[in-house]
Amino acid sequence: MKKKMKLFLMAVLIVVIGAGVVSMQRKKQGLTPEDFEMVAVERGDVVYEITASGKIQPINTITVGTQVSGIIEQVLVDYNDEVKEGQLLAMLDTAVLVENKNDAAARLELAKAKERIARLNYSRIEKLFKDKLVAKASLEEAEIALEEAKADVLTSQAEYNKAERNFGYASITSPVSGTIISKEVEEGQTVAASLSTPTLFTLAEDLSKMQIEASVAEADIGAITTQMPVTFTVDAYPNDRFPGIVRQVRLSPTEESNVVMYTVVIEVDNSSRKLLPGMTASVTVRVAEAKDVLTLPTMAFQYKPSAVVRATIHERVSADPEKNEDVVYLFENGRIVPRVVKKGLADLTSVEIQEGLNENDEVILEAIGGRKRSK
Repeated sequence: MKKKMKLFLMAVLIVVIGAGVVSMQRKKQGLTPEDFEMVAVERGDVVYEITASGKIQPINTITVGTQVSGIIEQVLVDYNDEVKEGQLLAMLDTAVLVENKNDAAARLELAKAKERIARLNYSRIEKLFKDKLVAKASLEEAEIALEEAKADVLTSQAEYNKAERNFGYASITSPVSGTIISKEVEEGQTVAASLSTPTLFTLAEDLSKMQIEASVAEADIGAITTQMPVTFTVDAYPNDRFPGIVRQVRLSPTEESNVVMYTVVIEVDNSSRKLLPGMTASVTVRVAEAKDVLTLPTMAFQYKPSAVVRATIHERVSADPEKNEDVVYLFENGRIVPRVVKKGLADLTSVEIQEGLNENDEVILEAIGGRKRSK
């Protein structure tokens, strides 16, 4: 009986020891590299770029209108026409304007005739007053009448000048040399210049030079300065990359979907005339670049050990965000080791490593549990 008891106790002890060994092996196996996605520190380039979009527009756009009302008698240009400064674009019907001018001319001549009469009358009264044949009051009345006649001449002259100027406005000319990009009128159409000047044509002064007004978020605007090089694409030429340069960062913000945006004006050479007004440009501003430096994927800094893994970490480290430091985790000699690294330039996928790691060091990217690490 005692022998059977001893055999039973030995069997139980063997089971307990075996279970402990298996448990230890399982715990050890949970910290093997196979349970983590690893990534090696490599050399490469890190480029910090800011992306934005905006419309391509002529640098200087002029609207041409009319200051007088009337019927459009002639339209002498069409869309896309190249025009010179002073070139005739359209003509208004001048019949009413001619009548107004003739009426003003007649009023002016009448005022001049009345002034001559008033002047002769004043001279006659003045002579009689010197001979003491009329009272001083008569002389004063003649003088006042003469001054009123002079004032009427000035008023009539102004009305005539106004009528003549309005007659000149019937000929609508181009204020600059450029290209017609919009035509709002046709022959026979009536235009009314009452409270505001109606727009007849829109001219782009020089389509060989264009600009993009790109919207940049406030988080990125601090990195953009004038004279920065820019590249952009348009849907019409998806395989072409066009160059540009930052000319202005406008200080007036706008708000889009609760995001504060600033307008960045980018100057573009359009000597090829491939770019058209209104095209949407996808802009990339290259802010900084670090070549042939140690790099890590951005995801490596997002890995945080679980509670079980933290229990196996004996080292305690701390990073100083003000010095642009962060913590990554390596697997060395069968255990996880935290490492403080100093970061440099970063883009959307990679981060420059300035201190703390060497080339080919393997860093934990993420925990993959029971999944096998991809080869």
